[in-house]
Amino acid sequence: MAKRCTKCGNFMMEDERFCPNCGENTQLPPDAVMPAVNPSEQPQQNYGYAQQQYNSVPPQYAAPQPAAQEEMTVKKWVGTIVITTFFGLISLIFLLIWAFGDGPESRKRYCKAMLITMLISIGVGIILSMLFFSIFAAVLGDKIPEIIKEFENIKIVMTSVLPVL
Repeated sequence: MAKRCTKCGNFMMEDERFCPNCGENTQLPPDAVMPAVNPSEQPQQNYGYAQQQYNSVPPQYAAPQPAAQEEMTVKKWVGTIVITTFFGLISLIFLLIWAFGDGPESRKRYCKAMLITMLISIGVGIILSMLFFSIFAAVLGDKIPEIIKEFENIKIVMTSVLPVL
């Protein structure tokens, strides 16, 4: 339980003998009578220590406002999706420019997601191609020379039937 200093009115712990604010001895004999003191009338001394204000309200700071972002309209989204989907190498170039350049944050996120999706699909495509060709080679490994001869025979027949252009 906390007690108050009789000299300055500062709050202190029960087991403290001297007030940390003014240095007053608070453990006097019980027969000693102390006059009642109003803390607002006494000058407060802090002896070089900053007194904490427990009842003060902390200062209010305004939250930082984000910068105004350009909004993506439906027309801009349709253009972005068409350009990043149907034009091959040009799509890749636009994805890189829009993902890492200036512009609306939503378009940047979309382009980064598309680049990640493209990388994943390329990796999966390479793995599946290697798997397909390894299975193909394992199943038809000893028959590949025969298949090549059949293709050569088909080529000979085709060139004899069709006129050379």
